[in-house]
Amino acid sequence: MSPPSASQASSGIAADFVVDRVRRHESDRGAYFAFQMDRPESVRIFDPAERGQHVECTCEEFQSSQTICIHIYWLFDGLNAVLRTPPAPRTQVTSREDVLAQISALYGLIGSQLLLLPASLSATRDETMSDTDDATEVMSSPTFSDVRMEQVRDMLSVFDTVALPENYDPEGVSISNMNERPSLYVPNNLTATIYRLAIRDEKVFRSLRKVITHDICANVHFSKQRVRAREAFERLDNYIENGPSIEIEESDQDIPTCGSMLRYVVNQICQIRDSRLSRGPLSATVKRRVAEILVEILQEVCNRNVDVYYRIHWERSVANDEPDRNRNLYAYLIDDPPRFGSSTPNWMKETFVVDRLQQMPADEWRHLIERLTSIVDQMHEYMPEEDDPPVAYTKLERMIQDYTIEAFEPSSSSVQRRPTLGIPRQSQRRRFE
Repeated sequence: MSPPSASQASSGIAADFVVDRVRRHESDRGAYFAFQMDRPESVRIFDPAERGQHVECTCEEFQSSQTICIHIYWLFDGLNAVLRTPPAPRTQVTSREDVLAQISALYGLIGSQLLLLPASLSATRDETMSDTDDATEVMSSPTFSDVRMEQVRDMLSVFDTVALPENYDPEGVSISNMNERPSLYVPNNLTATIYRLAIRDEKVFRSLRKVITHDICANVHFSKQRVRAREAFERLDNYIENGPSIEIEESDQDIPTCGSMLRYVVNQICQIRDSRLSRGPLSATVKRRVAEILVEILQEVCNRNVDVYYRIHWERSVANDEPDRNRNLYAYLIDDPPRFGSSTPNWMKETFVVDRLQQMPADEWRHLIERLTSIVDQMHEYMPEEDDPPVAYTKLERMIQDYTIEAFEPSSSSVQRRPTLGIPRQSQRRRFE
C-alpha cells in the first residue's frame, strides 16, 4: 500500500464515526446495504453477485476521486472486528483491491445482523482497538506511528498560542520508535504524558478526538497563519515608523521581505487547507474561514497603496535603481509585482490571493462577494486612465462577474459584461501620497 493510502487508512481506522442505521436497498444499479453515518455520508456495499467487488461512499472525496475514503476504511475495520471470527489482522491489508475484496466477502453476513450492527460497530471497536494484539501491531508499524504522532501533535498544539502542529513537540524529544515503549508517565509534564498515552491507548486518543475535533484543529491552524500575516504587516509598520531594528537586518524588514512573507503565508494557508481536506472533510464554516483570512490579507494590502518612505524621519540608504514597487506594498504584490525567474517557486509567481480564490469552490467565498466587489472598486480607483489594469483586478472582476451571472441570471444567453464594477476611472494613483 502506498504511503498516501496507508495514511488514509490509518486516519480512517482512527476516526470516530457512528452508524445510525443499516438498510438493504434495491435499485437499478443493484442491491446494496447502506450504512448511514450520524452525518450526511453513507457507505454502500453492493451485492458482489450483481456488481462484483463494488463499495462506494456518498462523501465528496469519494465522489470526486473514486478512491477509498476514510469512511470506507473505518467501516472496513469495524466490520472485520464484528463479523469475522477471529477478526482479520489489519496488517494483512495491502491494497485497495484487498480492502474491496474483504468488504465484499462480508456481504452475506451483514443481513444476519442488520439490526444489531449499529450498536455492535461502536461497542466492539471500543474493546478491540485498545486491547487486541492487532491494534498493537498497527500502532507499532512505522506508517501508523508517524500518522498517529502527527494527529496527536495536531490536537495538542491547539493549546499552544504560537507553535504550529508541524513544529510542535510536546515533550522536547519526540518518540521516534514506537517499539521502544518509553514510559507513559513523564514527570512534571502533563502534556507529554497525555501525548504518550494518546499514541499508545486508542481509547485515550478517541476521547481526545471527540473533544478536539478536526474542525477545531484546522481552525486554530488557520488562525495561527493569520497571526503570522498580521506580524508581517506590523513588522513593516514598525520599520517605517522607527527605522531599522538593531537586532534585525534592515533588508529583513522592508517591502520585498513583507511581500514575500505574505505570499508564503497565503501559500501555507492553502496547502494546509488542501492537506486537511485530503485527510477528511472540513465543515463549511471552516472552509469559509480560509477564504475570509485570504480576503482580509488582500484587503489590507489594497489599503497600503502608498509610498511608505515618503515621510520617514530617519536616514535610509537608497540604491539609485530602486524600483518604485519596493516603496509600495500594493505595487509590489498587485499593481507591478516583480518578474521572477524559472527557479522561483510557482507560489511566488501567482497572482496574489486571487489565483487561490479562483481555485476554491464559490460556496467558500460567495458570502464575501460584497467585500470582493469593494476591493475591485478600490483597485479601479487606483488605475490611471492610460495604464492597463493589474492582472489581479482583471481576474477578480471576471471571477465576480462569472459568479453573479451564474447565480442570478442562469437562463440568460444574452448577458453582456458591464464595463466595470467600479466608478469611472480617475487619472490618479495614490502610490506616492
